[in-house]
Amino acid sequence: MGKIILGAFLAAIAVFAWEALSWTVLGWHENGFREFRDESTVSEAIKANVTAGHGIYVLPSMEPTSKLAAPEEKKAHEAKQAKALEDGPYVYAIIRPGKGEISMGTNMVLSFVRTLICALLIAALLSQAALFYPARMAFVAAAGLFAGLTSDLPMWIWMEQPARDTIVNIADHVIAWIIGGAVMGIFVCKDPVAEP
Repeated sequence: MGKIILGAFLAAIAVFAWEALSWTVLGWHENGFREFRDESTVSEAIKANVTAGHGIYVLPSMEPTSKLAAPEEKKAHEAKQAKALEDGPYVYAIIRPGKGEISMGTNMVLSFVRTLICALLIAALLSQAALFYPARMAFVAAAGLFAGLTSDLPMWIWMEQPARDTIVNIADHVIAWIIGGAVMGIFVCKDPVAEP
């Protein structure tokens, strides 16, 4: 148990370090970010039009028709929504319309705790296997790929996240957990033993 915890903790440090490097030095995430032509006008329009404070906003709105609407009203409403979605603009955004308290220290601590929990879960799974070291790394890297496929790919499928950003995010997960697997594999799991 001690090796599992140690392996997970050291892997979490390695993954956390990679993620910090990935976001602050490489720039491959930010290269996909876009900016508005007139940011102050867009900002004022957002502040004036939010309906419920901080949250996820979608444009065009996918609000359902009233349950009391006649079938032809419902059909017309759905057709109008489909046309608005097709014609654009389309927006899926997290919006905080006013001031917010941002603590880099708190965010860093929460990020490390998240990484440690992930590493502990992967280490617990890996400890049940008997694999040679390269296969241990591959096992943990596969967990990173799984994370990307379950968290980032749906954003491309359903929310029109650009393919470039989807690929970068998934690659980032895989690289992070290859590094994590390189560390974790030293401490967690056992070598296969041939049966006599």
